[in-house]
Parts: sequence; structure tokens; C-alpha cells
Amino acid sequence: MNIKKIDIKEIEKEFKVFGNKHFSYKLDILYRKYKELYFSTKFLNESLVFKNDNKIYIPITLDKNSKEYSFYGYPIEYFSENLMSKKDYYELKKYINKFNGKKFFKFKIENEKNIIENNLTLVESIVNEIYIDLSRSIEEIKNNFSSNLRNEMTKDYDDVIFEIIDKKNYKKNEIFEMMKLHIEISGKQTRSQKSWEQNENMILEDKGFLTKVSYKGIVVSYSFFCHNNFTCIYLSSAGRREYYKKIRNMHHKSLWMAINYAKKKCKFFFIGALTLYSKKILSEKEKSIEKFKSKFKGINSKFVILNDLPDYNYYKKYIVNTKNT
Repeated sequence: MNIKKIDIKEIEKEFKVFGNKHFSYKLDILYRKYKELYFSTKFLNESLVFKNDNKIYIPITLDKNSKEYSFYGYPIEYFSENLMSKKDYYELKKYINKFNGKKFFKFKIENEKNIIENNLTLVESIVNEIYIDLSRSIEEIKNNFSSNLRNEMTKDYDDVIFEIIDKKNYKKNEIFEMMKLHIEISGKQTRSQKSWEQNENMILEDKGFLTKVSYKGIVVSYSFFCHNNFTCIYLSSAGRREYYKKIRNMHHKSLWMAINYAKKKCKFFFIGALTLYSKKILSEKEKSIEKFKSKFKGINSKFVILNDLPDYNYYKKYIVNTKNT
């Protein structure tokens, strides 16, 4: 058997995995701890390496509570230099099928229309992830945005202050001010206090930062971003809706500030995912968030989420090689 278990620390050393802009941040130990606290569970490492000429890495964890297989709550992905041979693919499929538990798989694709038109049985969703290449100049990045967004970013409103809060100017427990605002707006506590404490740890370890918006001394918005040396992600935000008409660019400008700041830290900035197809019906809130994020145009990376590993013909026809993409 060429398939063996591997420690996540070993996977972190492989550039073919770490060098993927869409996966790199998921390997960060502070982020992985956050995911455990977010889901209030323990993820047990079940990661695999397929030691043949191709050398395939499959980061996998088992949720101790739900017994579901994923990678810290994300669909399972594989990383290799080339597309797998038919023999290797079926050997890997047979091995993973022995895992008793719910699992989803994520593959990079080029054309979602072919999948939608031909076979949706295995498909849970198809998404387009938006990344900003931070090696480009500020003007190049901005010029790629929608004209409406560029216009909103230039506006200034009286008595409004936008701030970046990072390790250098962070005041102890400020993350809990964001937590309180989040609870006030949502009407409930959606995640544990310990997960917010972990966000604070990420800031103190220079792996996270906040954007803060104040109007006449009143905090009206917080956004939290986390990063490693490769990718920065837009993790969460909370804003007082009653101020949206007074400060129409509240979230637009916050995100733009974060992109500017992240240029000093990372290579890519993950804006978020837009749904191209989903079995699950999106809420109006989810649709609104995706509409907002769609204005920040950058590099498009399309992925299909499957509820099982497909047969080899499907894999060979639709899946794109995942090497450093």
C-alpha cells in the first residue's frame, strides 16, 4: 500500500500545498485552533500521502463529535504535481471510501457549465473564489474593481474615522467589543467566547488585524482579518445597519484599507466565494454579502464541491490540476 498517514507539520513543508493561495491559510496552527473553538470540537488528524512518482497529499481531519471527515470543517482536497493515473485514483478512492462518516470533496474546475449541464447528482455547490494579487500596484488592483465600488471608496463623510488595529496598537480585550457588537446586531451569540479569544491571540501573534469605523465617537463597525505569510482572508464583520445610509461606504472602505494593509504581509487576499450553483437555497443575507464581495474583482478560481469521489472519467474530464493554483 502506497498510502500512509502523515502529520500536518509535514504537509506544511510541501510548497505544492502551502503554496496554494486557496489552502495555505488553513494550515496555520492559530487558524486551525480557531476552527476547533468555532465548531466547539476537536479535529483529529487523518491526513494522507500517496507515495508514488506523483506524490499526492490529502489533508484530512475527523471531527471528534460529529464523526465527519473534512479539513477543519472545509471539504477534503488533494494536492499533486499532475492529474492522477486511473490506477492511483481508484486506489485512493477505495482507501478513502473506508472512512465511515460524512465527507465532501473540493476540486478546481475551469468550466462550471459543463458540470451543471451534464451531472448534478454528486454536486453540492459550485463556487467562484475571488483573490487579489497583492504583488500588483494599488492602482492596478483598484482599476480592476467595479466602477461603482471605485466611486464609493473615494467618498469621505464628516465625523467618520477608519482605523487599522494590529499588534502594535491593539488594546487588551478590544476583540470583545467586536463580539458585543456582533451579538447586538445578530440578536444572539453565534460562537463561543473562546473563539473570540483566539482571534485576539491571532492579532497579538501578528496573524490577524481589525478595521474599525467610528462615527462621532461611536463604533459603528468592526471587521476581522487573519493571515499567514501567503494569504490574508476576510473572516468576519459586524456593522450597525442604522448607519448604512449615513456612511454608505462603511464596509467598502474597511475592506479596501485591509487590502492595502495586507500588501505588507502577504501575497494574496481572499475576498470570499460567489455561489454559481447550490443545492442549498441561499438566504437573502447570504445573497447580499455575495453581491457586495462581487464588486472586488480579482483572480477568479472556480471549484466544485462533491458529496462523493466521482468515477475516473468524471475526474479526468472536469478537474484541473491543483499545483500551486
